[in-house]
Amino acid sequence: MRSLNQFLPLLFSCVLLLMGNGLLFIVLPMSMRISGAETDAIGLVMSMYFVGMLFGSMYGRHLIARVGHIRIFAACAAIATVSALLYSIWSSTIVWAALRIIAGICNATLFMAMETWLSDSSSSSNRGTVFGAYQFATYFGLTIGQMMLALAAPQDNILFIYAAGLLCLAMLPVLLSKSGGPRIGETESMQLRTLFNLSPLGVVGVFISGISLGAFYNMSTVYGSDIGMSNGEIATFMSATMIGGFLLQFPVGRLADIFDRRTILVLTLITASFAAILLPFLAERKAMMMTIGAAVILSGALACVYPIALADAYDRMQPHEMVAASGKLILAYAAGGALGPYTASLAMKAFGSDALFGYLVVANLALMGFVFYRMAMRAPVPETLQESFIVQGPTPLATDLDPRTEFQGVEETSVAADTAMSLAEENPDDLLDILVNIAEHHPQDVANIAATAAYYYPDQAPQIGLYLSRALPDSQLEIICQVAGSAPESSSRLVEHMCADIRSQSLNPLLTSKALVQLTRQMLEQAPLQATAIATIVSQEVPDSMPEMVAEIALIAAEAAPEQRIEVATSIIQEVPEASVEVAASVAESIAASPDDELHTFLAAEEDENYLGEAAEFAAAVAQETPEQAVDVATVLVESAPEEAGHVVESLAQVDPENIEEWVEELAEAVPQVAEEMSEAMTSSLENNDEASV
Repeated sequence: MRSLNQFLPLLFSCVLLLMGNGLLFIVLPMSMRISGAETDAIGLVMSMYFVGMLFGSMYGRHLIARVGHIRIFAACAAIATVSALLYSIWSSTIVWAALRIIAGICNATLFMAMETWLSDSSSSSNRGTVFGAYQFATYFGLTIGQMMLALAAPQDNILFIYAAGLLCLAMLPVLLSKSGGPRIGETESMQLRTLFNLSPLGVVGVFISGISLGAFYNMSTVYGSDIGMSNGEIATFMSATMIGGFLLQFPVGRLADIFDRRTILVLTLITASFAAILLPFLAERKAMMMTIGAAVILSGALACVYPIALADAYDRMQPHEMVAASGKLILAYAAGGALGPYTASLAMKAFGSDALFGYLVVANLALMGFVFYRMAMRAPVPETLQESFIVQGPTPLATDLDPRTEFQGVEETSVAADTAMSLAEENPDDLLDILVNIAEHHPQDVANIAATAAYYYPDQAPQIGLYLSRALPDSQLEIICQVAGSAPESSSRLVEHMCADIRSQSLNPLLTSKALVQLTRQMLEQAPLQATAIATIVSQEVPDSMPEMVAEIALIAAEAAPEQRIEVATSIIQEVPEASVEVAASVAESIAASPDDELHTFLAAEEDENYLGEAAEFAAAVAQETPEQAVDVATVLVESAPEEAGHVVESLAQVDPENIEEWVEELAEAVPQVAEEMSEAMTSSLENNDEASV
């Protein structure tokens, strides 16, 4: 609990903010229904909140960066407070729709301010705990807020005053906090088409999740009112759905981490559909407890769709891509949320209130069909390549705080680093000179200075690392690692400059090569895709006289991204043929250490049905791109995995049938114990080639 003490003001603000919003979520549709509003009008008003969230998620970060966390939090909370009071003055559908758009913009910005603040203040050791506490505070606030419906009749304006008071009080913990709020930087963006190509199921799943949750949470109150539930029963009903949405994610998430996520998603959708079919029958028979139980299961299952879809998308990305993709995923969810309540209200108006649950079943079946289609098109991601399932809130926006998108920041800055940053703010053009001058006078703080500067100036991180390394060469290893840790997205450009320094000997080649290896190992844990990029750059830029270092980095890259190791290794051998034996040994070691059956099934589905395995694929790739290295690489592979000898020979025969006999003779001399097996594989493959040509 001690580690959460510093976050309590923000978490308390979160609870108060969500209590006010939770109360409005339940009062608004009930008040409109009692005043005689049509179902489609109610759905339109409730949908406008997500339209506001769309705009807020697109522009909130810019507003925070411009005026700061505390000012934007106070401003948005004040506007949300005023909008809550205005509900009690005007009852026009158009006015309420406009107010919901404003509320959506304010809330999206408020959530983003809290989440970036929590993310900046947390470290790798407590980030998961902080994220979990934040999600608990979100659900707790919404649950208590909806239970407050029992304090007065829905048409009583006192409820709007209660909501406004809670939204206003949410400002106090933040305004009274000792912290001045963190700096916020702009994140990279990803094209929606790129994101869809990476994970079609992720995009579609998040979109339909927004449709389903938007329809269920916003229109269930109307359903309860239409079938004659009392105010207390509606409050209990809606509060129970929040509890179910939170609790059911834990067991479902555990299953999604063990088995194919898509199978678990299908089972979740089936469960949600059965609960949606059962709920109106139970409600019609006035079995309130059983109705609430069905609602808990339904809301819990629907709440699991978003995090499963998000996890499937993240499975196919690297950490820096997750941050870039998260914005588009939020937009997809908000677009679904804007569509869901209104389209559900049209169905309810045309076919009756029970149609809400038929609508949810149709949405579930549509997503289920798409899941089956994707299962037929692509193999599941192996468990070892999966990201962890993370519980998500009812209004998912916590991407900055999500542990899966974490990168190493600066937990504590030294006086020297703070001085450097203050001077750099006044003289940004002299940043590098300022850093070098202060580092030379405070060499014991050079690592912290490097990390802090790279964190706040990521675009200049490569220059920061190199300038400080040249000024204090004895601290080069520590400087490079700290810079890359604070700005992992810049590590590739940093490596390009380091390789240039190795060639020109501006830095000690031996020390710089050690720094490169250490940097690649660091990226293995922090940003695996960067590790493969580093390996490719090193193979192209480092002198041919350093094959051992190239091979070592190739092995690290193979561990970082197993699904790309063949492509990377082949590229390295093309650039540095002298390293072919070392690289082949590294890749063979990585293949032997990987979960063969699972990973090979995944890769085979990505390639074609005649896939012979990674060893054979590697041998074929080298034979095709660098035939003069084919025998050396094949020899290493066969020696490391003699059981794959036949497949290796078969792949070589398919690539170059003219030279296969000569290659097999050399392989037989090097690995005589499998000579017969290789000869048979060669004969069989050549016969098949002759038949195919005929």
